[in-house]
Amino acid sequence: MFRTNTCGELRKEDAGKEVTLSGWTFHRRDHGGIIFIDLRDRYGITQIVFDPEAASDAHLAADKIRSEWVLQVSGRVRLRGEGLTNPNLATGEVELLVTKLEILNTAKTPPFEISTEKDVREDLRLEYRYLDLRREKMQKNMKLRNDMTHVIRNYFHDKDFLDVETPIMVKGTPEGSREYLVPSRLHAGDFYVLPQSPQQLKQMCMVGGIDKYYQIARCFRDEDLRGDRQPEFTQLDLEMSFVEQEDVIQVIEGMLHELTEKCAPQKEWKKYLVNNQFRRLTWKEAMEQYGSDKPDLRFGMEFVNVSEEAKTSGFSIFEKSECLFALKAEKAHGDLSRKDIDTLTKLAQQHGAGGLAWLRVGEESGPVAKNSTSEFIDAVVHKTNAVAGDVVFFGAGEFIASTEPLGAVRSELGNMFGLKNKDEFAFAWILDFPMFEKKDDGSIQSAHHPFTQPQAEDLERLESDPMSVKSYAYDVIMNGVELGGGSVRIHDPKMQERMFAALGLSKEETEMKFGHIIKAFQYGCPPHAGCALGLDRLVMLWADEATIREVIAFPKDQNARDLMLRSPAPMPEKELAEQNIQVLPEDLN
Repeated sequence: MFRTNTCGELRKEDAGKEVTLSGWTFHRRDHGGIIFIDLRDRYGITQIVFDPEAASDAHLAADKIRSEWVLQVSGRVRLRGEGLTNPNLATGEVELLVTKLEILNTAKTPPFEISTEKDVREDLRLEYRYLDLRREKMQKNMKLRNDMTHVIRNYFHDKDFLDVETPIMVKGTPEGSREYLVPSRLHAGDFYVLPQSPQQLKQMCMVGGIDKYYQIARCFRDEDLRGDRQPEFTQLDLEMSFVEQEDVIQVIEGMLHELTEKCAPQKEWKKYLVNNQFRRLTWKEAMEQYGSDKPDLRFGMEFVNVSEEAKTSGFSIFEKSECLFALKAEKAHGDLSRKDIDTLTKLAQQHGAGGLAWLRVGEESGPVAKNSTSEFIDAVVHKTNAVAGDVVFFGAGEFIASTEPLGAVRSELGNMFGLKNKDEFAFAWILDFPMFEKKDDGSIQSAHHPFTQPQAEDLERLESDPMSVKSYAYDVIMNGVELGGGSVRIHDPKMQERMFAALGLSKEETEMKFGHIIKAFQYGCPPHAGCALGLDRLVMLWADEATIREVIAFPKDQNARDLMLRSPAPMPEKELAEQNIQVLPEDLN
């Protein structure tokens, strides 16, 4: 037996007991011949004491112990002396007087300090991730992830969902991102792909009569990375038969209630409920009020629509715009310097705006004040309830062009003014998303995915005016982050074929890419709907971390590389040949 207790378990009630502990050397101190070591495992820290009068052999061996050596110690638990307790440790009232020591393993000097939470270069942390995982923060994050998945599994089990594993090697059916290819050795020239999501497979489960499915699923996307993206990630996936949109919303809300109460009880979130439910906004309302389909609702600063007033503003840019929205930044929240405004202008430009028009109320400076009529300025001041010193920013152009850049400005103002309370969770649902969005070449693609059901009242315009069609799609958001999304699915094979045709797929392309799902729908597919939430993202937010790399045991870096395993890596020519692969010189790619 390597241990009778963990290093976080002993209390003053255990004084006098003979115990055995095992763990890593955290701190070592030599006080006049008596050696003190903080022994650490994932449960906590216990101070152990080597006294030459109590055990001379153990004391002699302890003299050479260094940081991160792995030890097994036995001895008697005793109370610490008066004034020597450590209130910062759960075990701080006791220590272990060691009578027997066994050094289980030595350790090289770590490349960074494990005993402190000092900043360490991320590339170094990822290269030595097994050491980074020993640090207190990472231990807490891994435990939180475990606790959250435990809550999720219990929640869905209690609601009679079945946990169904779907395959990792599937057929390539593009869903919007590049896929990872897996060559087939047995079928030369053919490929599997790693799934971007279990979307079609969980719909097959509905055809198969598994009317309540969930899975904590591994997914893969070969895409450029950001702080909340990884090439392989985990999502909570669910699907339900014989349900409508509201049924799915209620299930997801209930799960998030439970996750928050059990895993983030310190967060304030109920103040944002409306009639004891998450607030609900249509996509159009979210864009018109906040310039984002995942707005941060911890602070106000809602847009004001001044499109009508713009028509007689005297400012030609405004008069020619389809829409004009105004955003007031109150002087009461903080003064904005010209440098701050320049920073916000660059931000708006990064989000597609040509610039950022602004007006400081009570002053005559700036292009809006110089080029607009006094009647227009008075109308804007009145509609926004602005006072002297407030700065009003404007978003002009078509609907998206007039709202999205201004939404980015609003979010950054929330940061500048300190309006985003990190101790609050502001949940909401965004509903009624557009069915389609335009690509750069002018063609259309599914805004969600091609299995989403169009809203009934818009079906007649599916071919004639597709951009006006709304879908039964929904996202759950929190603090400016999309936690997940889903939709009511198409279950009628004829409707599904009609959707593929609206997207410009020929019958031949539809059969090649999606013939399997059309075929399945022809055998009695029930009405169904579902949702998927990013588990890594949930844990990141619950842990108050900035990136999902902090809550994944072995993540890739921002270039999709595994610095610990040194992958991706070249493969021997023999193995490539067995897989029917030939690697071309880089200049031929």
